Amino acid sequence: MAKEIIKIGTEVTLSDTEQLLAKAIAKRRYQKSREAGVYNSRKGPQSDEATDKEGMGGEIAFCKLFNVYPDLSIEVKSSAQGTDKGDCILHVVGNGTVDVKTTIYPDGKLLAAPWKSKEGVDLYALMTGKFPTYTFKGFMTSADLMVEERYKTFSKSDAKAYVAHQRDLKEIKIEI
Repeated sequence: MAKEIIKIGTEVTLSDTEQLLAKAIAKRRYQKSREAGVYNSRKGPQSDEATDKEGMGGEIAFCKLFNVYPDLSIEVKSSAQGTDKGDCILHVVGNGTVDVKTTIYPDGKLLAAPWKSKEGVDLYALMTGKFPTYTFKGFMTSADLMVEERYKTFSKSDAKAYVAHQRDLKEIKIEI
């Protein structure tokens, strides 16, 4: 297998079919989570629909860019129960499971909720943009992200999360 690096700053746009898929999966995941009594931890003034659509759009865009299949399941996932194994798997040495985070803010940060586990996910990736076009901003390992010095208040609501700036994110070699 050849090794390739996807450059930070690479942009990807979802096709019409990918957009429909993202919207459908996002809507169904939201419904399943609420039916299961999962707390909606959305922050900010955006609608639940917009949050879920952007998140799923970012996941599919990331997977398109890295030529892997996204997790399209609609089952409820939980970090606390060990059922959240990320959004996709990359072929890299020592790492593989990826949790893709998406923000509409071009200078947005990579955020991981405090209840996330280091064991379930190897890498976090950040995508920025607005549906249907996203930009890859880089990776950080769970071990590097989930450390005490990165656990910070990140918004006016006093919400806390593990926070990394884009300048701290890296590219990695993947097998294709």
